Amino acid sequence: MLKDLQKNSGYLRKTSFLLNNRNVTISVILFIAFFILFSNVARGFFSPSMLTVILLTGAELGTLTIGITLLLISGEIDLSVASVFVFSDYVVLILSSFGIPLPICFIFALVYGAFAGYLNGFLTMKFSIPSFVVTLGTLIFWRSAVAGLTNGEPTYYTGGDSVLLRILGGQIGIFPNQFLWLLVFVVIFSVILNHSQFGNHILATGGNKEVARALGVDTYKIKRLCFMISSTLASFAGISYLARSSYLDPIVATGMEFEAIAATVIGGTLLSGGSGTIVGATICAFLLKEIQIGAGTYGIKAEYYKVAVGILLVISAIINNLITRKIFKA
Repeated sequence: MLKDLQKNSGYLRKTSFLLNNRNVTISVILFIAFFILFSNVARGFFSPSMLTVILLTGAELGTLTIGITLLLISGEIDLSVASVFVFSDYVVLILSSFGIPLPICFIFALVYGAFAGYLNGFLTMKFSIPSFVVTLGTLIFWRSAVAGLTNGEPTYYTGGDSVLLRILGGQIGIFPNQFLWLLVFVVIFSVILNHSQFGNHILATGGNKEVARALGVDTYKIKRLCFMISSTLASFAGISYLARSSYLDPIVATGMEFEAIAATVIGGTLLSGGSGTIVGATICAFLLKEIQIGAGTYGIKAEYYKVAVGILLVISAIINNLITRKIFKA
């Protein structure tokens, strides 16, 4: 029995290796191709200010995408990340309005993010409810809570400037600090996923629960931790957004969770779990923002950006599925 499980695990690792390398390569090619295209057809696209916008928005989406990637690899999904993104801003704003120092406000926001992730994991694991349903519920809850608490109106940060705000929301040349933070996260979580026991457990949990449990992996614990990482990263992205904008609009980041999922799948992560790449998913986050901004600069309606995302998502899912079938038939 154990030999069969180990053989199946070997197939999963082979699938993961091929998908990861192929999709990272495809993602880079697509990014370069669209960059060249928009640089030639969209006036003003190839400029320092526009590049900064791509790096900024791509970094915010990419931070959410890292957490979604880990969750999908573990076999779960989180639709609430954009709502956690927004509610984290509200936590900072409401605490700072009482005179609490900004660093402490940010810490509380990150703690809230970890709690939101723990809640998603607890409800999913404890009551055996699909994570799609649980996180759809928390998506609605957190977003509605922000809208109700703010009366649907923008809320502004009225405190003074601080070093922390500049560290999180500042800029070095054309590079926003959010982009630099994202690079740090990509390196950290890529190392964790590919070169640590915890990463091996994530891959095993999503690839085959029987294999994971036979090897002594606490799959429930692994999934809860992935939920917590996902929501904490969403919270960090939220407070970074607040650091650069100094205000909260209840409708900000609406639909961002679906962009993050799309970037993850286009980047090579299997919806069935067990295989994925943080690098590929992150590149695709920038690819999506590049397409959105390039299309807008060219004068294409925003709705057609969503059409492009949908097409890329479906094509990527089909390609990943075909590769997986081919490997397992070999």
